[in-house]
Amino acid sequence: MLALGAVCAYATLCLLFYQGSWQLIFHPSRTIGATPASLNIPYEEIKFNSTETGKPQLAGWWIPAGDTARYPSRAILFLHDGHGSLSDTVSQLQALHALGINIFAFDYRGFGQSADQHPSEASMNQDADAALAYLTSTRHLPAHSIIVYGAGIGAAVAASTASRHAEVAAVVLENLSPPASTLFAADGRAKILPVRLLTSNRFDPAEILKALSTPKLFLERGTSPPTETAFHAAHDPRQLFQIAPEDQAKYLETMQRFLDEQFSQP
Repeated sequence: MLALGAVCAYATLCLLFYQGSWQLIFHPSRTIGATPASLNIPYEEIKFNSTETGKPQLAGWWIPAGDTARYPSRAILFLHDGHGSLSDTVSQLQALHALGINIFAFDYRGFGQSADQHPSEASMNQDADAALAYLTSTRHLPAHSIIVYGAGIGAAVAASTASRHAEVAAVVLENLSPPASTLFAADGRAKILPVRLLTSNRFDPAEILKALSTPKLFLERGTSPPTETAFHAAHDPRQLFQIAPEDQAKYLETMQRFLDEQFSQP
């Protein structure tokens, strides 16, 4: 009976970890407390990726560059870091908008006004594919005119997206998050549970980056050791820039130069 009880307790612990491990990686919010309009930036609310019943699964913002902008026919697909919601990205979207390029940012399922479900690596990759499809099919932007930009966990999703869509112009990886295994290791239960068998979330783009020939810009804003490590292991072409978090001018200069390099041809 004691042995059976121990097995049942261990199985229960495994089940609880399986059900709740996503909370060690993602910290979603359903609140939209700020929009680009809060900073006087014109934008359009977008609902897309509808189910067979016609219900949109994803919500995002299209921030137009304007006809006289530097790159009115190009776009950045922005993948946020899996914390909060789009509201927490408004300042960064303002900076990207200042570069003179269209911006499309959205909330993954489980975040903001997108469908209510637990996020996962698989669902985030699916959502990124749907966002790219929206840009190419609905906005009629050629994939080679789109840069995929990911921050934190979104950087791993960006690398994965670029590997499935080699036709995109480039990928920007900002402050790449540690692999999920590192986050799980910080949880005490990982010492006694078969963690790798209890979750499919990996968020480890190392192997992808070794083979990815798409132009890559690694941005280390502040301290982000995984970004530098991934850069050294990545396939060319690649660039790495280390920028102090408060040095917005250097950030904009770096991004502008990278955009110019990728879009030097009409």
